[in-house]
Amino acid sequence: MFAGGRLNGRVLGQVSPRRAAMLALLTSAALIGTITDAAAQEAREGAENTDIIVTATRRETTLQETPAAVSVLGSDAIEKRKLVGMEDYLAALPGVSFADRGAGQNTITIRGIGQGDQLSANTPVGSYFGEVPVTGLGPPLNGNGAGNSDLKMVDISRVEVLRGPQGTLYGSGSMGGTVRVIPNAPNLRDVEGSLSAGYSHTGRSGSHNYSVEGVVNAPLVEDRLAVRLVAYRMFNDGYINNTAASDPTPEVEDAVAIGAVARDDKHAGSEKITGVRGSILWRPVDDLSITLTHAYQALRQDGFREVQLDLPGAYQQARVRVGENGGRNGYVNMDLNVSNLVVEYDAGFGSFLNSTSLIKSHGENDIDFSFFGFADPTLLAVSSVTEADKQLFVNEFRFASKFEGPFQLIAGLYYEDRETKANAFTRYTGTDNPPPAGAPRETTRNKNKQKQFAAFGEASLTPIDPLTLTVGGRYYKFEQDILIARVDDAPTTAEGRSATTDGFLWKANASYKASDDVFLYAQWAQGFRQPQFQRAILPQDDVDNDGLVEFADGIERAVNPGLLAPDKVDTYEVGVKFQSPDGRLRSSLTGFYTDWTGIPVSPALSLARGEAFYFNAGKAISKGVEFEVFGEVGDRLFAEFSTSWVKSTLDETVPGLGNKGTNLPGSADHNVKAALEKRFDLGENEAYIRGDYTYVGGYYTNFTETGLKSGDYNLFDVSAGVTVNNFKIGIYAKNLSNRKDFTWVDNIFGAAAGRAYRLRPRTIGVNVGVNF
Repeated sequence: MFAGGRLNGRVLGQVSPRRAAMLALLTSAALIGTITDAAAQEAREGAENTDIIVTATRRETTLQETPAAVSVLGSDAIEKRKLVGMEDYLAALPGVSFADRGAGQNTITIRGIGQGDQLSANTPVGSYFGEVPVTGLGPPLNGNGAGNSDLKMVDISRVEVLRGPQGTLYGSGSMGGTVRVIPNAPNLRDVEGSLSAGYSHTGRSGSHNYSVEGVVNAPLVEDRLAVRLVAYRMFNDGYINNTAASDPTPEVEDAVAIGAVARDDKHAGSEKITGVRGSILWRPVDDLSITLTHAYQALRQDGFREVQLDLPGAYQQARVRVGENGGRNGYVNMDLNVSNLVVEYDAGFGSFLNSTSLIKSHGENDIDFSFFGFADPTLLAVSSVTEADKQLFVNEFRFASKFEGPFQLIAGLYYEDRETKANAFTRYTGTDNPPPAGAPRETTRNKNKQKQFAAFGEASLTPIDPLTLTVGGRYYKFEQDILIARVDDAPTTAEGRSATTDGFLWKANASYKASDDVFLYAQWAQGFRQPQFQRAILPQDDVDNDGLVEFADGIERAVNPGLLAPDKVDTYEVGVKFQSPDGRLRSSLTGFYTDWTGIPVSPALSLARGEAFYFNAGKAISKGVEFEVFGEVGDRLFAEFSTSWVKSTLDETVPGLGNKGTNLPGSADHNVKAALEKRFDLGENEAYIRGDYTYVGGYYTNFTETGLKSGDYNLFDVSAGVTVNNFKIGIYAKNLSNRKDFTWVDNIFGAAAGRAYRLRPRTIGVNVGVNF
């Protein structure tokens, strides 16, 4: 993307099937010719060769000379395209797939390395807000606690998406890659701020949406002390039509027959988001800075975004009410508090940084069972209420050298203490008093603690000026304690169990700066994921007492309690980056091959109690090509193009899961992103108009490749705006062609579950704002 006449980072991409590599190479050849032509042209008067600065390698480097596959989204693009959350941009990036299932229920897949099933609590893709890891803080909806909190992008400097394993520098949550949202820091010199308001309308069953955002920055002591405050409120109307009363399913009719309440709701899934953030930057001396930040975000989702596949409407569901006497819709609430203290000291020969974070997340939901189609009618007027509290303390200390000479070093220590408490119970939600005989009421309580310790480092040597060699490593150790695990206050076999596991990762990288405009690198990197904790079996799981659990697919398996081994990836990657001599045009071409071993899979639910068990049973191969190009291609005319081809398949047959060659779930084989932006003067005022096109290939969301496919859609977005003095006005349209394709087909209860999630219908809006 581009910021005010400057390139401000961002590249997207995706190539198609097997011709992807050839297409990207041919495009690169054409690009080199374009660069040569550009070099022959006289640079426009006053033009700047603006470097895009990123911190993906834990030190400041230009995007051109960063030896990794990184896509950057700048503040200018965020504002012009009205990007608010992960669903607005991730699916368009090369090698990345993204599925949004509502509040905190999202799945990020990078280069085929994804969640796979929704029941696992450990995500393979890291998510950061500034220096704070916010991975895996979603609410426990539908058994899934692995979603990301997705703090909204208000007053954001840039987003960096790192593709491929980042295990040495970013740890266990970054096996597939890392998404980093970097907020603006307090400004020590200038009073500044902004106020903006937006209104939009969503088609089909949607309606009115609004947003209000405010930012103020005030230096309290010039060059020494400043405070920056951010506040926002957003409302997005629901676009799912709940026809439980007017067009009930047989399950809803059975639920109503035993007292459940059914009402129509044309706007199910609406959400209200409230957030505040404050940062204080104190620089007592030139070489020392202390930044204290606190962010709070509350999300309230009324109803659910699932659609029911056996109903006639594309955005239709039929769900009964929940709560006492069916008094309200099902809901999801999320409250997130993030506190972070960063102390950084520049000692001349290097900088020392210590980041201390305390994250508290509270999630709760109430879900009716009528949607799941249970055969037992006493379950149909029942809901599940879950509350989960997660507290995460993280401290990271690292040193980044600035030595004179050919040797450089990054070294650090990481400590994480995570505590999770979850209480859940089922209750009858109908009007009969007393409830019908047999209506279940079960209470579960869980509390566990996880600790992680790591020591990491990377050492770089430049033996000859254009060539740099880097070796990195990370030692990690996990401890997990199940403090409470009870059903109806009776301890289960998991309570009181503890487990420990550790390991080591490696990374090797060689980069070569052929010229100021051509940069090449090759890398081998390992990544890992926090290991899955396996609960012990209960007597009812082993009916014949032979030590094996009988699963719903008819296969008996041995279950080993405790921590499974962490699954790991080995990725081999080569890349080349180009830029034109004047810096206006930039591109990158990357090829990779990933070996993924020990995938924790849950083949099926046990017959006895419907609980997921996990096995290090999977082995997969992912390979692909990614290409990006962006820049100024004419007089104030800016363009982007990116594409990728990713092929991710099981490399061995896993009984009850899938055969060798089966595609990994949740990953599109290819995607394409193209954009064109024209800047011009409207009178004496700066104006722009731009169009964005995204294609996402098709994919299954289960290993069996059965049921409906997700993806395979084209998206068209347009936007335009003008700045008059300090006032800005912009208009935009998202999903202009009103596509209704699937983004995820539910896999918790198998391919025939009948639940899915679709693209948000066409949304047209306007924003007005003022900067001061």
